[in-house]
Amino acid sequence: MPVNELPRLGIFQNNSTVSIFDLVEAASGLCRIVWIIGWAPDSPPARVLSRFGDVADVTGMTDSEIAKHLATFNLSGLAVFNDPPLMVAAGVAEALNLRFHSPSTAEVLSDKFLQRRALRDASVAVPGFAAVRRSSPDADVPFPAVLKPRAGAGARDTFLVRSARDVVDALNRCDPDEEFILEEWLPDRATTQTLSANVVSVESITRDGNVDHLMVTGRFPYAPPFRDSGGFLPSDLEQSDWNDVCALAGRAILAAGIRDGVIHTEIKMTPSGPRVVEINGRLGGGVSKLIERIGGPSLNGWVMRLALGDDVGPLPTFDQSLVSFFHFVVAPLNAVAFEAISGLDELTALKAQLGIDDIHVNVQPGQGVSTQQTSFTAYVVRIDGVVSSHQELAATLSAIDDTLTVTWAYS
Repeated sequence: MPVNELPRLGIFQNNSTVSIFDLVEAASGLCRIVWIIGWAPDSPPARVLSRFGDVADVTGMTDSEIAKHLATFNLSGLAVFNDPPLMVAAGVAEALNLRFHSPSTAEVLSDKFLQRRALRDASVAVPGFAAVRRSSPDADVPFPAVLKPRAGAGARDTFLVRSARDVVDALNRCDPDEEFILEEWLPDRATTQTLSANVVSVESITRDGNVDHLMVTGRFPYAPPFRDSGGFLPSDLEQSDWNDVCALAGRAILAAGIRDGVIHTEIKMTPSGPRVVEINGRLGGGVSKLIERIGGPSLNGWVMRLALGDDVGPLPTFDQSLVSFFHFVVAPLNAVAFEAISGLDELTALKAQLGIDDIHVNVQPGQGVSTQQTSFTAYVVRIDGVVSSHQELAATLSAIDDTLTVTWAYS
C-alpha cells in the first residue's frame, strides 16, 4: 500500500444498516470504504455507493468465493453495523486473517438459542428456553413465555405467549421455515422510575479480550408486546444497579467469546436481579448519535478504528447533566393502517423549548402498518433530541403525548 493511501475497510452494507452518509463521515481521514453488497437481497445500488468508495458486489457467490473476491481489495479490516452479515463476515475475516469475531463467536451472536446455551454453560443465569418451529412447536418451557426468531433483531416477529395454543397461533403468522426460540418470560422488577422499561443496554468496548463499559442506555417502556419505543442515555439507574448491569454484561461478553469490537448487551432488571436479554456483536441501533449528542465520540468511527486495529485511547467522560434521546411513535396492536396525524406544527413550534432536534414522519396516510416489524424501520414518527436532565426528558415525553394525535385503521 502506498505511504499516503488510506487503509481499506470492508463494510457489509444493506438498506437496514447505518446511513451511508453517517458512515462516510465517520471514515473521513481514517479509511477508504469498500462497500460489500449482494450478500443480502436489499442491497443499495452500486452506482450510489461508488461515489463514496469502492464497491465489491458478491451477488451469487459462495462464502469461499466472497473471501477470494474480497482478497483482491487488499482490505485492512472488516466491519458490520447490523446482525445479518455476522456469519459471512466472520468467515471472510478468518480466511483473510482480519480482526473480527471468530466463526464460532459469530454463530453464538447470530443464534439466540446458541447464545442462551453459551451463557448457561458459563454459569450466567438464563430463563428456561427451547428451540421450536412450526413443525415442532412443543417445548418444556413454563408460561408466560416469549417467542422470537433464533436469528432476528429489533423485536421482529416477537410474541408474548401464555399457552401452547398461543405458540402455535404465533408460529402460524410467521415464515413456516424459520426457526424460533421459546423462553420463559422474565418478570419486571418493581420500580418507581417513570422513564425506564426495566430494560437497559450496556455499550461496551472490547479490545484483545479486555472489556470496558462506555455507557448504560435506558429504554423507554415497550410498545406491546416487545417493540422498541426508543432510548435515552445515560440511563436513570441507581449507581449500584449501574455497576451490576456492567458486571453482568462483561461476563456475557466473555461467555460469547468476543475479543474485539463495540458491543451492545441488552439486560432486564428482574426481582431476582439483572438478566441478559441478548448480546449483540455490533454497535446498538441509534447509540452512536445518542453518544455524540452529549459530547462523546462517533462510535461508528470507533467501530472502524477497532476493525483496523487502531487504538481508540482511554474512554471518555461525559457531562452527566445532559440526556440524549430518541423516541418512536409506533402502531398499536391490531392497527392495520396509518390514517392521519395532527399536532405536528404545534410540536415543531415547541422544538427548542422541549430540547427536540428532529421530527421525522415515516409513513403516508393510508399506508399499511405491521406490529411484527422492528420499530427501527416501521415507526410512524421518530423524535430525537437532548435535554438537561431525566426530569426534563419526562416532561418532554409528556408534551409529545399531549401534542400529537395519531389516527389508525383497525382490523
